[in-house]
Amino acid sequence: MLTYIRGRCEVNWNILLTSLVILSMAFSCQVVGDEKRFSSPGIGYIEVRSDLEGARVYFDTLYMGHVLNGSLTIPVDTMVKPSWKNVRMEYSGYLPHAGPYFPPEAGKTIAYRIDLGNTSYERNGMVMFTSEPDGTEFLLNGKSMGVTPDSGILVAYTVPRGLYVVNAQRSGDQTITDELYVDENAATTYSVKMSPSPLGELAIDSTPEGGDIFLDNRLTGLTPLVMKDVPTGEHTIIIRLSGYQDWTGTVSISGGRSESVEAVLVSSGSQPEPEIADEPEEPVKQ
Repeated sequence: MLTYIRGRCEVNWNILLTSLVILSMAFSCQVVGDEKRFSSPGIGYIEVRSDLEGARVYFDTLYMGHVLNGSLTIPVDTMVKPSWKNVRMEYSGYLPHAGPYFPPEAGKTIAYRIDLGNTSYERNGMVMFTSEPDGTEFLLNGKSMGVTPDSGILVAYTVPRGLYVVNAQRSGDQTITDELYVDENAATTYSVKMSPSPLGELAIDSTPEGGDIFLDNRLTGLTPLVMKDVPTGEHTIIIRLSGYQDWTGTVSISGGRSESVEAVLVSSGSQPEPEIADEPEEPVKQ
């Protein structure tokens, strides 16, 4: 960085500035998994999701990178008004698509899902899914649109016009089922507030199988058995099978979660008396 010219020490400013930029980046970013995340104040993130590996992403005409392992995360400065208006995706053999840009808050991520196709997008619409809390998965007619990131916002572009069955699900919470109409060339917002589920699932099995199951002293079936819609809380289980000792245990059910119980039955040591078939009577001789 220092150059001696005629006995003087001069600074090579280009090299010095480059070094400072690299040094500042080293202190302002952190690695999360295989992804580099900037931790500077005012930095937010745009996560572009696609099933097309290698799809190119642009902010207007500015190339931002390509999709790798299903997504591309782009850090943006939320303290500066963006000069771009659209997020654009291109991939060979597919029609490119450009949708409106939604700026994130500092430290938060907004997820964009873009599904490219081979036909015009004129009859498609856009859906902005929002959830409280984040981590909620949205499905349209059984097809997953993705999970909301920490901002609770997921934008799905290129959704064909039509009436959909929409599901919102999150581990431990009640699943929400609704209907959603998506109009062409229109933006639709669908928001949910998730609540804890009062029911869970319980799978009960035993060795050997075929034991009677008593849940809270109520006969519910034979092992193996999967019980849905079990109320949350503590429950007593008794498994009863002829020739074996009763098995007793407890299980705690949490809302929206599945628990399992496997019981090994112990022989009672007494064998049931074998049944003796009646001897057929001889016919009376005439």
